[in-house]
Amino acid sequence: MAKLTHLCVLLLWAGQKPALTATPEGLRVRQQPPSLSVMRGETATLSCHFKVESLKYGVQWFKMKSEKQLIPKSSRQFVVEKNQTSSLLIAEVTLEDSGWYYCEVNVLQKDPEWGNGTELVVLAPPSAPQIYLQSPTDPHTGQWALFCLTGGFHPSELTLTWTYQSAGVIIDHLPLTNCTLPAPHPHAELSEHLTDGAVLSSDRLGNPKCFQVTDNHSREAYLFSVFLLPQKESLETGITFTCSVQDHPARTAALTTSFTWGKLKN
Repeated sequence: MAKLTHLCVLLLWAGQKPALTATPEGLRVRQQPPSLSVMRGETATLSCHFKVESLKYGVQWFKMKSEKQLIPKSSRQFVVEKNQTSSLLIAEVTLEDSGWYYCEVNVLQKDPEWGNGTELVVLAPPSAPQIYLQSPTDPHTGQWALFCLTGGFHPSELTLTWTYQSAGVIIDHLPLTNCTLPAPHPHAELSEHLTDGAVLSSDRLGNPKCFQVTDNHSREAYLFSVFLLPQKESLETGITFTCSVQDHPARTAALTTSFTWGKLKN
C-alpha cells in the first residue's frame, strides 16, 4: 500500500508544471506569455522570469531572424528588471516587430541559459471595404464590372463575402461568393439564381475572382474581388450588392458596404 501511495505521488508530481527554482546544474528561465498579440501602435510587454542565487548576472534580449539579433536599447525599446524578472517593452509596435523574442540569462561561471521564447504578433485591422464601378469603353454595349477592395491588414487572415438581394422585394441574403485568406484556391463559386427567381447565369454575371496583393515593404495585405454585372436592360428591378469583410483577428465585427445596380423605384 505504501508503494502504491508513493507511486501516486510521483505521478501527480510528474503531471505538474515544473517550479521555477535554481538547481546545481543551472538556471531555470521561463518566458511569459508564449504568444502575444498586440494591435499596431500599442505597447508590447514580454516577460522573462528566472531564479538565480548569485548577484552577478546579466540579462539580454534577442530577436530571432536568420540569426539571433541583440535588441538595442532605444526610446522605443527598453528593458525593465525587478525581482528577478526582466521585461522587454516595445512601444508603438509596427508590423516589422512581429517575430520570436528570447531572453538570455548569464551568471558568472555558468553557461548562459535561454528562455522558451515569446512570439509577438502585431495586428493591423482591415480597412472598411470600398466598392468601385468600372465602366466599359462603350457604356451602352460594353460589360460593366464591380470591385470590392479592402487592405492594410495583417496577418493575411480574412474573409470577403459578396451577398445580393432584390431592391424591390425584401428577401434573405444569399451568399454570392467568398474570398478567404489563407486559401490555396481563392476563386469562388457563383450562385446562379436570385431568390425572386431572376437568373444570373455565369455568362451574364461573369465568374467572380479574388486577388491578394502583399506589400513586401510594409507587410500589409490587400484583397479585392471583381465580377461582371448583368446588363441593366435585362433587369426588372434593381439588385443591391453588399460586400462584407470579417474573420480577421484584429476585428470582432464585420465591415460592410453596399451598391445598387439596375432599375430603381421612382
